[in-house]
Amino acid sequence: MFNLKAIAFKLFRAAKAQVMTSISIIAITICLITTMGVYIWNAKAQMDAEMHALFGDAEMTVGFNPEQQKWITAEQYNSIASTEGISEASPVFLTHTTIEGILPTVYTIGAENDDLVKSRYHFESDLGNNEVIISAKIASLFSKSVGDTIDVEYTPFIIKEILDPLPGVPDVELVILSNATVKQWVDLPDTSAAGLFSLLKLQEDALPSLISNALIQVDDEFRIDITNEYDFVKANFQALAIFMIVLSTFVFIVAAVLLLSTFQLMFFKLREQLMVLRALGATAKQVGKIVQIQLSAIIGSGVIAGILLSMVVIHQWLPFLIRKMRLPEAHTEFPFGLAISIAVIAFVLLQVIMQWQVQKSMQLLPMQIEEENHEPSSRLTKVKLYVLGLISACALLILFSSVFEENDGKSALQTVIGSLLICVLVLYMMPFLFSRLLKLILQPVRILFGKEAYLACNQLMPQVRRNMPIVLSIIGLMVILIFGTALFKTIHHNEKAYIDFLYETPVVIHNDLLDPTLTTEITRDIEALPTVEYAYARSDYHYLELHLENLWQGADYQAIDVKKFVEKGKIREIHGDIENGVIVSEKFAEDHSLSIGDVLQPAIYNLDWQSKEEVEPVKIIGTISSSESDTPILFDWSAPIAINAHLMVDEIMVQTAEIEQTMAALQFLHEQWPALTFSDYETFTAQSDQLFFQRWSLFAGVMFILITATCLGVIQTLLHTIYGKRNDYAVQRLIGLTPNGLVKLILTQVLSFVLYGLAVGTILGVIFTQLLALIDTDTAIVFDYKTILFVTCFFLLAVCLIFTLQGRWISRRTLGSELGE
Repeated sequence: MFNLKAIAFKLFRAAKAQVMTSISIIAITICLITTMGVYIWNAKAQMDAEMHALFGDAEMTVGFNPEQQKWITAEQYNSIASTEGISEASPVFLTHTTIEGILPTVYTIGAENDDLVKSRYHFESDLGNNEVIISAKIASLFSKSVGDTIDVEYTPFIIKEILDPLPGVPDVELVILSNATVKQWVDLPDTSAAGLFSLLKLQEDALPSLISNALIQVDDEFRIDITNEYDFVKANFQALAIFMIVLSTFVFIVAAVLLLSTFQLMFFKLREQLMVLRALGATAKQVGKIVQIQLSAIIGSGVIAGILLSMVVIHQWLPFLIRKMRLPEAHTEFPFGLAISIAVIAFVLLQVIMQWQVQKSMQLLPMQIEEENHEPSSRLTKVKLYVLGLISACALLILFSSVFEENDGKSALQTVIGSLLICVLVLYMMPFLFSRLLKLILQPVRILFGKEAYLACNQLMPQVRRNMPIVLSIIGLMVILIFGTALFKTIHHNEKAYIDFLYETPVVIHNDLLDPTLTTEITRDIEALPTVEYAYARSDYHYLELHLENLWQGADYQAIDVKKFVEKGKIREIHGDIENGVIVSEKFAEDHSLSIGDVLQPAIYNLDWQSKEEVEPVKIIGTISSSESDTPILFDWSAPIAINAHLMVDEIMVQTAEIEQTMAALQFLHEQWPALTFSDYETFTAQSDQLFFQRWSLFAGVMFILITATCLGVIQTLLHTIYGKRNDYAVQRLIGLTPNGLVKLILTQVLSFVLYGLAVGTILGVIFTQLLALIDTDTAIVFDYKTILFVTCFFLLAVCLIFTLQGRWISRRTLGSELGE
């Protein structure tokens, strides 16, 4: 005598392949989702570690911006330090100084000697009044070492320590002195000022929001920054989290519809046994319990296997991939709490989704025969239209509200929700639209492709509805593919555009110290090199005022070699005297109603007079677009205004076809100007491509698994569907359908399934991606058509090959054996 549990497990023997397939699908899904969840977890931990390495123990800062011209008083500092929840505080002065009388406006910190400020700025030595700590970049520029003397604000200081740049952070020009020393250089209205801002370390379990409210009570003009809430940190982690969450959601959806399809096959094979049980007296509730036990066993086994597989991936394969693919170092901890949470949520969701199969099994009758070709109602009733209209209004309202709000986490979440709602609506409407379209093209299909194609299309809609899990899995795959590839293609395109903006020529020379001895004459020596085609120099940015609309209005300007720019096609042709002319951007001309030929009165800042000085008027001789230059005003190096303002060479662009040889030949410049830095397009591009490949390879791995699983699931289900309709095909052969016609009929039906899924998935993928692009309206989406086309062709080729073989096998069997079965 068997109980229901024993019967449930014994019935598995009739569908072993489907049971193992279902467990495999769940295991792969849980593994992918858990791995991505753990990746987000570890990325957050890695980010926190990097933030601590960057900011030290300083969890908050409070104070003023330099432009506010306010400082924390001693009384305010005491109030800040005594605020509940703050364990340590350290005042800091901030200003800019001149180094060695050459390097102006260097970022200068005035610090105490406590551990908090040392952890924030990463120095170890205690500072005296005549001692200084400098960055490695300044030490390199002036060939200084520990113990040497360096002039800060024309005062000699002994170098106590040299700061090495943090890993992954570019070296900067920075000096650190004692707080008392820097305080003397700041124009203070109150000599009791403690600093411009104060670093804060919080007590454990202290709430930053409560502390912020308390600090506002001290001074409502305070600027308060929380280290782990910096905009760039939030933006990077938000982008990572949104991508992983959306990808995990679609992975789960694809897995769910594949499971629906696989369970259909499994319970189709078990249907006869379940009917026998009903005939022997089993109640609908008992049959439902048997099916529930089977589903729970399959889902539970798949979830456990997925968690175990994820552990192997995180601990074993991830370090291997990091080594082989030269990925950035990352944490490989496996948070069991997070993994168990994902497993429980996935188990519950899959149980809820699969309850339809339990209900369907409970409706089986002992001698039930299912109608295969009856099309369920596809009318859009008034109730359906009202519901669709309400959901559409909600989706559009959510999307519009997210567009007009600030670009933060809340608006991003609204955009995701609104986009998903729109996609669900489009997905729901597609069968109705497709059904109407199919009825319109039936006769043209019969005329063009024959009666077999007409018969296949005539039976298509009921079969599409009955095999909706197959269609949904293809749709989900295409949405993931289009969204993911478009995201990476857009990132790669934007990175390439940024590199092209940085490198107008293959080699760029930077004059970091703005050494005045480096003049435009050096371009002739560079052009004399055999591997150099041409070279030109740009000046640093300067500020210029123009008398426009009865007001003095300012803008940045640069000096360039106008003739060479025109000759090399960098800017459009210019007509006029370049020495007494000016080139303005189209936007600047539009904003101030200017046109070519207008005369402008400029003024520059005279260092000797410490005031504005009017210079000779200039005439507008040309305009430039934003793609030609991002500078609003350009002068030629020979213009009097460029000479009088003492513009320095900032960058030298070198055009060459042989980068390595040119970089080696340019080293002669180091003999006279050792502070010059050289960079080239190929090296920078290679580094960028390596980072892109690292990210793309992770996504490609997920997509490979998804495409393979979806393709196998779809083909397996369609093979069984075609195999189960052999009696229908035998009858059609009896009334005149030829073997080749049967192959054509089968291929038409199968390709119709797949093409419907691919088409709808492509439409939804494009819509979803474009809607999500509303999160950042400044970014233009670029679609990866090659990858989409490759996957589509692969899918269609695999389907054509396999079902041509199946069709030939069915068409070659005798009618007696087919009808006998």
